[in-house]
Amino acid sequence: MPYSDTTKINPTNHIKKSESLLHHQTNRSYNVKVGIYGWRKRCLYLLILGLMVMMIINLALTLWILKVMDFNMDGMGQLRIVPGGLQLLGQAMVLDSLYASTLRSRRGQPITIESSRNFSIVTRDDDGSPINRLYIGNDRMDCSTNSLRITDSRGVLLFSATPEAVEVGAESLKVTGQGGAVFGGSIQTPLVRASSGNQLMLESPTRSLEMRAAQSIGIESRAGDITASCLTSLKLQSVAGAIRLEASSVFMPKLKSALPLPPTTAHSRDPHHHDIYQLCACANGKLFLSSPHGICAAKEDSYICR
Repeated sequence: MPYSDTTKINPTNHIKKSESLLHHQTNRSYNVKVGIYGWRKRCLYLLILGLMVMMIINLALTLWILKVMDFNMDGMGQLRIVPGGLQLLGQAMVLDSLYASTLRSRRGQPITIESSRNFSIVTRDDDGSPINRLYIGNDRMDCSTNSLRITDSRGVLLFSATPEAVEVGAESLKVTGQGGAVFGGSIQTPLVRASSGNQLMLESPTRSLEMRAAQSIGIESRAGDITASCLTSLKLQSVAGAIRLEASSVFMPKLKSALPLPPTTAHSRDPHHHDIYQLCACANGKLFLSSPHGICAAKEDSYICR
């Protein structure tokens, strides 16, 4: 059979058709949609919207806090930042502990520390152990320290208390209470004096009162009387000296007197004869009055010397 020209294959056309088919397949393989669609896209938008709302709320709250707390370039509200510390122009309420090296008021203004229950000040040593403590409560004040000193503005000691002794350095110690001062033991002082216009009384209600001195004891009243009273006996004793009563008049009232002798004719003429007596003493030391011309003695069984 003869070969027909129509059945011949044209290589050029075949190559062109192959390239067109390959190009069409390539375009179809890379035509893919990239992105988030559907419900994922809606969730992403909702998340972004929620974040934006939260950011706006946080910014508004921050601005509100700055406005309420009155933050500025110098500090916060009435609290100012100054060189060396903080300056408070009004009142401050401390809810917990306050640690500071110095608390000082403004010049010309007082400082007040107020607590609704109690107030404590504690100092510690280098190891952190408390060594001094001041406690102020509702009904008491306690001070715990090894040594307490109170001085005036010049540095002169006014009061000092240690475990060994208590010293009062002021010119005088005044006790203005009606009960006076009560001492459980002995007291040593160079002078006991009452304030001007008041009386001085040394009293021991249930026990004895004793005054001792290495040299002498002086009792002086410049504008009044001195009275010494006791329940049983008042003793004046001098071991190596004498007891001297120096006065223009010495009165001993309520002394017992012996029976006077019958008046004589010479004595009856004297109108002051009945006011004159002689002072006599019993064997036990009691004193009595007797007639000036009688025997200055009493019988052993006389009631005068009993």
